[in-house]
Amino acid sequence: MHIDTRRFQFIADALHGQGGFRPRSDGTTLVGPSYLIQYPREGDAKFARRNQVAWYANDLASACARFAGYLSSRRPQRDTLGNPLFDAFVDDADWQGNALDVFWSRFTVEAKARGAMLLLVDMPREIGTTRAEQMDSRAMPYIAMIEPERIERIEVDDSGMVAMVEIDDGVTDDGTPMVRGWDTERWWVRVGEQITESNEHPLGVCPVLAFGESAFPAEGEFAQIADLSRRLFNLRSELDEILRAQTFSLLTYQVPADQAHTFDASAISGQIGTHNMLVHSGQTPAFIAPPDGPARIYLDVIAQVEEKIRRIGHVVEAPDRAESGVALAIRFQQLNSSLVHWASRMEDLERRVWWLVSLWLGLQEPPSISWDDDYAITDLAAELDVLAAMIGSGFSPETLRAKRQQIISLDFASMDEPELDALMAAEAEAGQERTIGGMPQADDAE
Repeated sequence: MHIDTRRFQFIADALHGQGGFRPRSDGTTLVGPSYLIQYPREGDAKFARRNQVAWYANDLASACARFAGYLSSRRPQRDTLGNPLFDAFVDDADWQGNALDVFWSRFTVEAKARGAMLLLVDMPREIGTTRAEQMDSRAMPYIAMIEPERIERIEVDDSGMVAMVEIDDGVTDDGTPMVRGWDTERWWVRVGEQITESNEHPLGVCPVLAFGESAFPAEGEFAQIADLSRRLFNLRSELDEILRAQTFSLLTYQVPADQAHTFDASAISGQIGTHNMLVHSGQTPAFIAPPDGPARIYLDVIAQVEEKIRRIGHVVEAPDRAESGVALAIRFQQLNSSLVHWASRMEDLERRVWWLVSLWLGLQEPPSISWDDDYAITDLAAELDVLAAMIGSGFSPETLRAKRQQIISLDFASMDEPELDALMAAEAEAGQERTIGGMPQADDAE
């Protein structure tokens, strides 16, 4: 299977604001890569100066973090069967003190940007023979992300499971490349062409799982933001050049024709300024201002690209832009659909993780897992306006109560189910107190 590692590395650079999005320059020489495009007749020194002042706004990281935040508002439901080993894995899934839900939030940011990711479910080399020894030594499985740009070689079977994978694992002290690999029977470490470490594992399957937003290793929907971010990176740099070169008015000084042969322009320009005055005869010098047309064109194009990024990134908050209620509702539906699709993929991935965890621990029954299938992200302010309109239109107390409970379920979606049920019951009781003779009281009518 071919993996376009250069493409995934570019997306990673956009996500982390690194590589060519953070060019290094001392003002005269460019050091390292840059995603700015050099003009056809732009000298190297000038290009290096432009890279020195270039700035990158990380829209991809913002979009992925926002998406992960929406996703984490509904925690997955797990039944760990009362097994302390499973509970310990949930509390510290990566051996770095991060709970499983925290790890999944970080995983979502990285995987959503690329659309594909590998996940290693590994086990320490030394494990105890009893459950107590395993608990005491923390000899339990852990998970680790493997970015697709690190893949050196990979084989996937007909069922979509990884059969063999080798990844870039850095270099040795003398600069020799290191590779780490796994297959269905063993793991190994290779330095150059020589295998320095190797051992068998008891799983019978490869401990590395492939995850794809659609099909591994296809790109995801947010990968477009990386391309648009590179375009924005260049547009903003080009706009800066226009502003630096044309923002300030120019002083014009008309030299009479009979004095042109004796006029020393360098002497005049070296003397005038805010620190000194200009003595002249004849016509008064004047200022001319460059046109603002080129800068305005750039600002319009930048605004169009930024809007396209917002659409791809499912930005639905629009406090300062006029947008119809129907259009906003459609964007909420698109966001909800994307969240549900991602949650279904994550649920499938977590099931496979628990399957491998159970194999490592020698247990027959893995925990059951369920991710939410309806995130119902919506505009609460709009829902409150709907409630106010329903009150003004004389809807029944039962209908108003149902609408209030719907708003509560949307606003407190992350609350534990018992607490949410208590809140619903309190609202139902309060609604009965507000009703006299089957009609809403004054507070309902306001």
